[in-house]
Amino acid sequence: MSIVVEPLDAPLGAAIAGVDARARLSDREFRIIEQALLDHLAIVFDVPENFDWLLDFGRRFGPLVPHILTQFHHPRTPEMSVISANMDSDESRSTAKPAGAFWHSDLSYCRDPSDAIFLYATHVPSDGGDTLIANMQRAYEALPSPLRSAIGGLTATHRYGWGGTGAITEPDPARRAQYPDVVHPVVRVHARTGRRSLFVNPGYTMCINGIPRDESDAMLDELFAHIARDEFCYRHRWTVGQLVGIDNRATLHCAMADYREPMRKLRMIVGCSERAAPGAGNLLD
Repeated sequence: MSIVVEPLDAPLGAAIAGVDARARLSDREFRIIEQALLDHLAIVFDVPENFDWLLDFGRRFGPLVPHILTQFHHPRTPEMSVISANMDSDESRSTAKPAGAFWHSDLSYCRDPSDAIFLYATHVPSDGGDTLIANMQRAYEALPSPLRSAIGGLTATHRYGWGGTGAITEPDPARRAQYPDVVHPVVRVHARTGRRSLFVNPGYTMCINGIPRDESDAMLDELFAHIARDEFCYRHRWTVGQLVGIDNRATLHCAMADYREPMRKLRMIVGCSERAAPGAGNLLD
């Protein structure tokens, strides 16, 4: 069966059919899926749980980066982590809200942020627990012209744990020290497609640099209200055995905190393929 890509009726995303997890994807099959992620910014398909297949699939997009929270690394490899809630186990989060229950782009708090993430659902609640994904390319293009011009050359500072109140687990101090504040452009150019997108998020973006703090706060408030508009968002409703890929270079995502039943996902974070400006953490155009 050949790989089929079907765009979703949404501001982003595509459903993929024809993936067989009993065998490694051919180079041609992988290229179709990789291109679908670039074209649609999110991909969704169903595969039976197969740890080795999933890990091989993630690695083909680039080196997989261990998450800052080492206690939630998968027991078989730090290249994969576990995101779970209400599982009555040590791997479940103890925060008031589920992990990721705020708008963010994974690893924007790192000098070299993530190209993409992959989430695989092993347990889902009977109701709730959806994931929202927002198209930051469309959000940028829909900005009022004066605001789009104003942010064109600006940078912003990102920090792990800055936002996300109630949904953030603090790492131990030694681990936390490995992640100093970083600076990225407010408008990011996608290295593979050349398209521009907003690259700020409520979870990790502290401030816009080079302007007074009150102006920064007002500008971020305006941008954050803008990016959450329905016209940019796809709401994904999970089923067991689904794999969702998200292009972190041009999207934000947010886990919904509206369930009490068990939820568990496996996560792989693809590292950054772009060069960073020496000493600053800025992604080069």
